[in-house]
Amino acid sequence: MSQAPAVQRRRPWSITVRLVGLQVLAVTLLIGSALIYLQQTITSHLDADDREVLAQQATLLRNWFEDPNTQISAIMRQISTPVGGPVATQFFFIRILDAHGTILHETPNPEAPPFPVFPEPGHAIAYWHVPHKPHYLLTSLWVDVGVGADRQRVQLQLALDITDDFTLVRNIRQRITVVFGLTLLASAGLAYLITRNALRPLAALTKSTARVQASQLDARIDETGWPIELAALAREFDAMLGRLNNSFSRLARFSSDLSHELRTPINNLRGEAEVALNRVRTPEEYRAVLESSLEEYARITRLIDTLLFIAKADQPERAISRQCLDAATECQAVADYFEAATIERGLTLLLRGSAEIYCDSVLFRRALGNLVDNALRHTPSNGHVDLTVRTGPAGATEVEVSDTGTGIAPEHLPHLLERFYQAGKKENDASTQASNFGLGLAIVKSIMELHGGRIEIKSAPNQGTAVTLHFPGPSSE
Repeated sequence: MSQAPAVQRRRPWSITVRLVGLQVLAVTLLIGSALIYLQQTITSHLDADDREVLAQQATLLRNWFEDPNTQISAIMRQISTPVGGPVATQFFFIRILDAHGTILHETPNPEAPPFPVFPEPGHAIAYWHVPHKPHYLLTSLWVDVGVGADRQRVQLQLALDITDDFTLVRNIRQRITVVFGLTLLASAGLAYLITRNALRPLAALTKSTARVQASQLDARIDETGWPIELAALAREFDAMLGRLNNSFSRLARFSSDLSHELRTPINNLRGEAEVALNRVRTPEEYRAVLESSLEEYARITRLIDTLLFIAKADQPERAISRQCLDAATECQAVADYFEAATIERGLTLLLRGSAEIYCDSVLFRRALGNLVDNALRHTPSNGHVDLTVRTGPAGATEVEVSDTGTGIAPEHLPHLLERFYQAGKKENDASTQASNFGLGLAIVKSIMELHGGRIEIKSAPNQGTAVTLHFPGPSSE
């Protein structure tokens, strides 16, 4: 079966080509429009002058012909001279017709326009030209010539030779075209030089970013020295490198801690199985091995479930179902759940305050349960754990879990929200490892980020710990 040919994507134009193209387009529109306007203005001005000259000469001839003291024969002789009378005949052609259209006289001109092309008397001035002949403006008028019985009505046809004006306009048009073309070439060249010079910092920035490798995410471009437009880009790129470096570090640490956490229960399972298979065991001994294995399986299951929850919570598009709830009621449900563990350890769990909270009930109880569980495990007997609910600034709700436990050293506080981090973790503390993966506070952090809130931890060694959850109100959505 033949495959359809792949569609070849058009190569995008470079910024230099686009800017040069836009510059040439701008020059074409601006300079071209100005030159066209200039040419049209000159052409219109010359045409208006020629028409005015023709109209003035027509009026002058009418007055001359209709003068009773002027003999038509004298007029004939005078207009036949190259330069004479009121009309310079080297620029004008004059033809006289009687009422029947018979030519009575015309100035000598072998290239004169034929009488049918002239407009009727009283009509607008006309234009006439055939290839390789002069250009003319044409007009006609009736004139009464003579006195008494000799007076007759004749048609006067007058043509103005405008070949020189036409040649002038053509030369101007040619020069304008040449100037326009040279202007476009010069503007394109200047635009190219200016664009290349303007984009030189961008090329330098590209080279700087190309030097950044996955193994050198701590490298920085440094925003100083760049133009204002690129300084912001360099600053944001450096910030992105910082975020990537932090993410890679966290991912590497996460992978290392995860492999360590999984290695311990798997080694336990393997060791127990090897010991059990060394020799024949009694049913009770096999049962004990299976029970121990089930505990390790449960530990691995809890670890996987916890990691899956955090992975889902890290997705920004995940939607949660928030509603306005009574914070004291929700906290009391969590306190009731831990009531047995509290009594068993000889502790006191108290609930204070009341407020309305805007949250997902299931996620809120899980976050609060993790905090209460941590507080109970790190508080010695006869101590107490307090749940305090209060209204914070800007309509927020604050839920605080405080204890009188062992506290946390200052060097551990910045890392408490990191995954798999356990303050004061001991490799040989089997009971701690069995119940705690260092993911409790990471889960709380993820839940708070889903709610758009934050978590605040205050602690001092031997003085206890206070963890405050800040939930924004409905108006912040």
